[in-house]
Amino acid sequence: MKRLVLLLMMVVAVASLNAQDKRRHASERLTPEQFQAKQQEYLAKVAELTDQEAKEFFPLYFEMKQKQKTMQDEAWKLFREGRSNNAKEGSYKEINDAFTESQLNSARLEKEYLEKFRRILPDKKIFLIRSAEMGFRRDMVKEMWRPRPEGGGGTPSRDKQRRHNPYRE
Repeated sequence: MKRLVLLLMMVVAVASLNAQDKRRHASERLTPEQFQAKQQEYLAKVAELTDQEAKEFFPLYFEMKQKQKTMQDEAWKLFREGRSNNAKEGSYKEINDAFTESQLNSARLEKEYLEKFRRILPDKKIFLIRSAEMGFRRDMVKEMWRPRPEGGGGTPSRDKQRRHNPYRE
């Protein structure tokens, strides 16, 4: 009987710790608004945007990103259809064509917005923003996989390269 009670207490303790860990990880996730604000801060700092430049640039930038996301969502929907067992052999050509067309449309959209960006920013700052986008994504992935305190998961960073990161300065 004592063993049964002890075993039951251990199961409850482990379940409680697991639930706390899940709540902690859920609270660490960024909302889309928080992610966007963090991205805006990062890009503005790397590209050294003035307040006026940032005020004019970011609404257009996030408008473009939202349109691209819509296109990508449609493309991935088609891609998932192709991966399902319900896809017919003849539909793969349509899926491939539509997926490629979506990527082309996204590139065309980016080119269209590039002209709008040039009305606000010099090409050097546009280049710095594009470069910073890659750094931001890399840093966000590293952040997701950073070691958690108290053994909460994650892996140590394997990237020992020192790239430009305004948060390290």
